[in-house]
Amino acid sequence: MDLPGYGYAKVSKAVKGTWGGMTEGYLRDREQLKLTLMLVDSRMAPTESDLTMKAWLDHYQIPSVVVLTKIDKISRNQLQQALRTGADKLKTKEIIPFSAVTGSGKDELLARIRTAVDHIPQ
Repeated sequence: MDLPGYGYAKVSKAVKGTWGGMTEGYLRDREQLKLTLMLVDSRMAPTESDLTMKAWLDHYQIPSVVVLTKIDKISRNQLQQALRTGADKLKTKEIIPFSAVTGSGKDELLARIRTAVDHIPQ
């Protein structure tokens, strides 16, 4: 399930209000779900929505990996700071820096997905 810009969508509060229950039900009750990828923009600190989502995933013990996106748009120093900030604020050690432009992080991300899929009971 892709939730692009769920924190920034320009829709009515009534429409946004329906998203929480739908999203929670899908993630919490879907037995086939083996891993969630939480995409976080590397150019900014995790948002309140990001913090809430990660805490919720952790509470329900839903396997997740934070993917720090758009790393091609920041310097190495900024990336290191973003990794530290993300790990601290999102309370995780598993953050994969990724760039769709350069492909950096692609192999690590695909390996993590394969690991999750390979652990599916037959």
